[in-house]
Amino acid sequence: MIETASKRTTPGLNKRRWLPHASLAVAALVAAAAGAAALRSEPPLSALPHGPVLDRAVARGVLRVGVRRYPRPAPPEAPTPPEPDSFDATLAAALAASLGVRLEVVGLAPEAQAPALRQGDVDVLFAGVPEFQDVDGVAVAPGDYSPGNGMVVTLRKGRIQDKAALRGTTVCASEGSSYARTVESRYGAIPRRYPSGVHAVSAFMAGECAALVEDVEVLDRLLRDEEWRFYRPLVTSLEAADAAGARLPEGDAASRDYLSAALRRWEADGTLDRARIARGGNLRLEIAQLKDGLVCHS
Repeated sequence: MIETASKRTTPGLNKRRWLPHASLAVAALVAAAAGAAALRSEPPLSALPHGPVLDRAVARGVLRVGVRRYPRPAPPEAPTPPEPDSFDATLAAALAASLGVRLEVVGLAPEAQAPALRQGDVDVLFAGVPEFQDVDGVAVAPGDYSPGNGMVVTLRKGRIQDKAALRGTTVCASEGSSYARTVESRYGAIPRRYPSGVHAVSAFMAGECAALVEDVEVLDRLLRDEEWRFYRPLVTSLEAADAAGARLPEGDAASRDYLSAALRRWEADGTLDRARIARGGNLRLEIAQLKDGLVCHS
């Protein structure tokens, strides 16, 4: 059971057409075989030691996980309170299940995340990429749960017509985005962070930024919609500069290694891919709600 705590807060011609699909099928089979081999080589999570942080969660029977939170689109006269990010909560649920404990999800503002770990209000943090990488008292488990490649979109007839024009311009991005620092370091753009992907999209469409950076799966689908005919992709495959890592208090190597093993397992067994696809679907649904006159409240 997931509890949401708001305290503090994805002949001839026919033969030529078949070959690419066959290649993709072979590649998929190879990837699946590699994933299966990785799973066989990894010991089950239940066989791994926990360390003090996770041992305390097992002892109390509840894992408290800090996640990002944001208000969903709602009518102007009835704004909604911030709710936990569903992608983060999915990973939190997978971790709790691996430990055999109940899950308590705690939505946290960015500035409250590190203090919550240090003070013991949460055991683990799944909240994308931290704005500041090195924080005293906080450790990051090796591994990455970032979405796939990103994309940068701009107005089709706007002033940003090439990548060089991104220098010194604002780019809307969501909190915890893995691409924000990439557009900053590679193109000299200025990331402007918003509470969520839907807030960043809403702000971009309202003209608050010259460009938008988001997961390529999300933007590729949005660009097929009629209302997005005024926008075009400027960068179509943007690698993540920063890894989204699970964070926990410093000094617990065993719990850190457990989290790292969990991230490897989720990458191999498809858990992360399913969570990413679900994130894209949720984000597209929230963006569609904006067309119905609902407002993104900050």
